[in-house]
Amino acid sequence: MPQHTQNIHVTSEVGRLRRLLVHSPDSGLGKVVPSKAQDWLFEDIVHLDTIRRKEYDYYIKLLLYFLDPKVIKGRLAEIDDKKNDHNFFKPFSDDFYQSDKVVEIERLLTEILDDERIKMKLVASVCAIENCTYEVQEELMHNTPADLARIFISGTSNELEMLFPPVPNFIFTRDIGIVIKDHILLNKPAKQARTREALLMKYIFFNHPFFKKYQPKIIELEESALHFLAPEGLENRGVTLEGGDIMVVSPKHVLSGISERTSSEAAHQIINLLFEKN
Repeated sequence: MPQHTQNIHVTSEVGRLRRLLVHSPDSGLGKVVPSKAQDWLFEDIVHLDTIRRKEYDYYIKLLLYFLDPKVIKGRLAEIDDKKNDHNFFKPFSDDFYQSDKVVEIERLLTEILDDERIKMKLVASVCAIENCTYEVQEELMHNTPADLARIFISGTSNELEMLFPPVPNFIFTRDIGIVIKDHILLNKPAKQARTREALLMKYIFFNHPFFKKYQPKIIELEESALHFLAPEGLENRGVTLEGGDIMVVSPKHVLSGISERTSSEAAHQIINLLFEKN
């Protein structure tokens, strides 16, 4: 896996953009159907080919021109050649760029899955939260890291077979990890549909060399003691957080919203942890 040395340090919502995490629309996004859209927290039924080829690719190219021009300038004819047409079922690692400034999450996931120990733990964790059979768990272990990363995100093992629901909200990368100065605050989703996203990002943050020197500075929110004794229906409402409710407005000020996605318990815990960690 490649090593990265550039510092992570965010003290404002406004400033020079240097590096960001992205996730391009994957085949799972094309599996969102009207009957499941609400359950999967996705408001729109999108045409995958249009959103990926005619919208997101332009967005990525624009980001690369400003943040990592060496991988894009002079290559447009090659990149846009029809023989290099996108196949939404192939691993993203085969796609037209690999930048350490505009960083594709699926590539990071693929790289940590090269480690057999991490692969085994993550397969077991995903299968546990998705109630997979033991047979499916065994089959997943036989996939390449790139194919397994795609399956974890899209829920699809090939063009037809779905093993578990997709995570279409994975394209909203702000929700799944928040940088506050040189610390990384992990989300704790309120909705079951986003649980797998949080799990995948936790493994990336704690295991990828990209974040190695920040791993001691990763902040995880904890449930209150004996939270499992809460009345039915309230077990998961105690401490929930999504990044869209956190805003770093200055070096000494962080705003935390309290919403359907972020509970007051989480906001109070964030306050205490940020002061504790200076």
